[in-house]
Amino acid sequence: MNTKIRWFLLGTCVLVALVGMAGPVMGQEVAREVSLDRALEMARQYLPSLEQSASALEMAEYTQLSALGGFLPSVSLGYSYNNSSSGRLDPTGQSITTTNYSAQLTGGMDLFRGLRRFSDLRGAKLGVEASSARYRQAEYQTVEAVKVAYYNAVARRELMRVEADRVQRQEDQLSFVDQQLELGRATRSDVLRSQVDLNNARMALLNAENAARASTYTLAEAVGVTEPLVPEAEADLAGAGALISDDEVLSMALMGAPSLVSARADAAASAAGVASARSAYLPTLRLGGGWAWSNQEFPPQNRSWSVSLSGSLPIFDGFSRENQLYQAQARRDQAIAGERAAEIGLRKDIDAALGTITAAQASIGLAEQTVELSEEDLRVTQERYRLGLATILDLQSAQITLRQAEVDLISRQF
Repeated sequence: MNTKIRWFLLGTCVLVALVGMAGPVMGQEVAREVSLDRALEMARQYLPSLEQSASALEMAEYTQLSALGGFLPSVSLGYSYNNSSSGRLDPTGQSITTTNYSAQLTGGMDLFRGLRRFSDLRGAKLGVEASSARYRQAEYQTVEAVKVAYYNAVARRELMRVEADRVQRQEDQLSFVDQQLELGRATRSDVLRSQVDLNNARMALLNAENAARASTYTLAEAVGVTEPLVPEAEADLAGAGALISDDEVLSMALMGAPSLVSARADAAASAAGVASARSAYLPTLRLGGGWAWSNQEFPPQNRSWSVSLSGSLPIFDGFSRENQLYQAQARRDQAIAGERAAEIGLRKDIDAALGTITAAQASIGLAEQTVELSEEDLRVTQERYRLGLATILDLQSAQITLRQAEVDLISRQF
C-alpha cells in the first residue's frame, strides 16, 4: 500500500512538472513575420474602422439614389378579390354568393416642389463626396497607424540589439577588469562595480525583450488581427528624403487633404439644406392618374381611368418652416466655421510635421557621428584604464555615453 502511494505521488509530481514546463511554451504565440506592404494590405482587409467608413459611404450613395428617385413617378399596382354570401336565396333555396374582382394601376409625379428636389439631390451628391473623403481619411489614418506600429516594432528590435551589445561589452569589461586585478592594476571594488553594471545591463535586456514582444501585439492591433506580427528581418529605420518642397506639400494638402475636402463638402451640403428649407414657402404641384378594372366575374370587364392635377400653397404651419430654416442656417454656419477650422488646423499640422522632419533629418547625421565618437571614447578610456590613467568611473561613464548615443540614434530615426 505504501508503495502504491509513493508511486502515485511520484507520478503526480512528474505531471505537475510537465504542465509547469509546458505552460510557458503554450502561453507564447509564435509571431508571424510580415513586410510593411503586407501589413498595410491586411489592415485594409481586416480593420473594423475601415469597414465602418465603407458602410457610411454606402449609406451616402443610397441617399443619393433616393434623391434621384424624387424626379421619377411613383407607380403602384393593387388587386382585390372578394367572395361573400348574402341573405337572399335562389329558387333552389341556396344562398346567393357574390364574387367581386378589381384591379388598379395608379401613378403620380411631383411636377413642382419648390426646387426642393434639386437641393436635396445636390446635398446628397455632396454627402457622397464628404463620405468618400472621410473614407480616404480613414485609409490614411490606418496607413499612419500601421506604419507607426511597424516601425515601433523595428525600433524595439533595434533597442533590444543595443541592450544585447551592452551586455556583451559589460561582460568584456568584467573580464578585462578581472585581468587588471590579477596584474595589480585594479581593485576589488572595480570588479564589483563591473559586476553590478553587468547585472543592470542584463535587466535592461530583459526589459527590452519584453517591450519588443509587446510591440508585436501592438502591430497586430493596428492591423486588425489577433496573432502577433513582427517586421521582416530586412526592415530598418532608414527613411527616404523628401522629394518635393514644403510649398508643394502645403499646396497638395489644401487641394486634396481628406479632412479639408470633407469639411468643404459638408459646408456646401449645409448650404443646399438651407435652399431646401426655403422651398417650403413655395407651392407644390402634383400630377396623378390611374386605370382600374372591376366586375363580378373574371376577367373584369368594367374599366375606368382617372387623371388628377393637384396643388397646394402653404400659408401658415405654426412656424414649422421658420424653425426648419433657422436650423438649416445654423448648420450651414457651423459647417462653414468647421471648414475654416479644418484649414487652419491643417496648416498648423503640416508646418509642425515638416519642421519635425527637417529637424530629424539634420539630427540623424549628428547622432550617427555621436555614436562613432562614443565608441572611440570607450576604446580610449579602456586603454587609459589598462595603463592606470583612468578610473573605473571613467570607464562606466564611457559605457553609459555610448549606450545613450545608440538609443538616441534609434529614437531620432524612428
